[in-house]
Order: sequence, then structure tokens, then C-alpha cells
Amino acid sequence: MKEQVFTVIKRDRVLFAIALILSILITGWYLYIHSFDLNTTERIRQLWGSMYQVMAIFGCIIGFRASKKWSGYKSIIGNAILFFSIGLLLQSFGQSVDSYYNFFQNQAIPYPSMGDIGFFGSVIAYIVGAGYLLKATGFQFIVKSMRKKLLVVIVPLIVLISCYLFFLQGYTFDWSNKIKILLDFGYPLGQAIYVSIALIAYLISRNYNLGAMKWPLLFLLIALAFQYFADFTFLYQANANTWYVGGLNDYLYFISYFSMTLALLYMGGVRRILPEL
Repeated sequence: MKEQVFTVIKRDRVLFAIALILSILITGWYLYIHSFDLNTTERIRQLWGSMYQVMAIFGCIIGFRASKKWSGYKSIIGNAILFFSIGLLLQSFGQSVDSYYNFFQNQAIPYPSMGDIGFFGSVIAYIVGAGYLLKATGFQFIVKSMRKKLLVVIVPLIVLISCYLFFLQGYTFDWSNKIKILLDFGYPLGQAIYVSIALIAYLISRNYNLGAMKWPLLFLLIALAFQYFADFTFLYQANANTWYVGGLNDYLYFISYFSMTLALLYMGGVRRILPEL
């Protein structure tokens, strides 16, 4: 396999500063809200739950900008960045739909809802993006290794089994709502796939001279892991009727958006030395 080499170019400090300031403001708002009784801050929590998606939108813009630097769909990494950006956009769509129910209609968010088109669509987009990143590591050239074959099988299996043990143990099937069952099991399966692919890509990258790409891959892995925990926390709380807007679950989503934004920002500040990616 021909070694892939990357180097750091000048990063956009302004965009990084904006992302950091946004994260501080949104986190500060979250902590302020939760310093009071939940019953007295319901409307403010609904507003916060509608507004923190600004980080996802900002990250999406950064991602499209970074993808363009990598020649967009014409390059492997450009495609990876593009699909992760689309994933953020779909997350924002899903949250906007749910916010409409919660903030403007002042009613509980239905599950499933139209918002799940965006949420589940983001799972598919992340799988495709992670697949492109795995391809960029040169995985297709080293898959003949028995150790890597075991990695491909074992990592997704561990993630999936852990998910069901912690979140779906004792699950009650309601066959009158088949879409809900499909989503309850489709989310874990899809997320186990993209987290596993990203983890394999990161582990493989450590064996090659990917240089500055290691940091974007690490932030990306953190983002997908938080997305994973956020989605399963929602599934668990929704099935237990303990979910409420503006809670820890929403903050986990925000952390995933922020981490993804940093990953895309880092990718925009890296360039390839070899042209084939």
C-alpha cells in the first residue's frame, strides 16, 4: 500500500473562535436553566431545546466549506466530509420538526414523528461518511489481514450487544406501531455500524503516517460516540416516559454537534500531499 501523507495548513481561527464561543454560551445557558426547578423553567428549556441546533447548522456550513477544499464529491475525503455535513443538516431538520411540536404547538413530541426522517437519515449519512473515511485509510488494501478481519466483526458486535444490554433489555414489542419497532432497532443497528467504522478507521490510521488527520478522526469518533449515547438515551427515556426537553439527553446531542463541528473544522485545515485521495 502506498503511504498516505497529510500536513496541516493554516486553520481558520475565526471559525474556531465562533464555535468555541457558541459552545460556552449554550453550555452556560444550559447550566443556568438547570440551577432552577424544572417546573419553573419549562418554557425556557423548550426555547433552549429549539435553539442549540445552531451548532449543527454552523457545523454543516463549516463542513460544506471544508468539503469544497477537498474538491467535494471528486475526492474520497471530500465525500466523507460532505456526508457528515449532510448528517448534521438532517439532525437540524429533525430537531426543527420536534421543536415545532414542543415550542410552538406546546405539545409532547410524538415518537415516531416527521422529525425521525431527519434523525434516521443522519444515521445513513454518517454510515456513508464513515465508509468513505475508512476507504481513505487504505483499508481495502489491508483487509486481507486476519487481525483486521476480526476487528471488522468484533467491534460492531461489541457495540451492538452493549447497546441492547443497556438500553433495550426487557423491550416490549407493540406490534400496533411497527414503525416505532423499526426505529427502536434500526437506530441501534445503524449507529453501531457508523461508530464501529469510525473506530476501525481511527485504529488503522495509527499504523500509518496520516499525520494531521489523526486529530480530525479523533474528534469525529468522539462526535459519533456522543451521538450514539444521545440517541440511545432518548430511546431509553422515551420508552420509560422519563424524557423531557432541555435535559441531559439534549445536551449530549449538543456535545456531538460541537465535536463534529471541530472535526470538520480540522479537516478543512488539513491537506493531502499525495493526490489520490
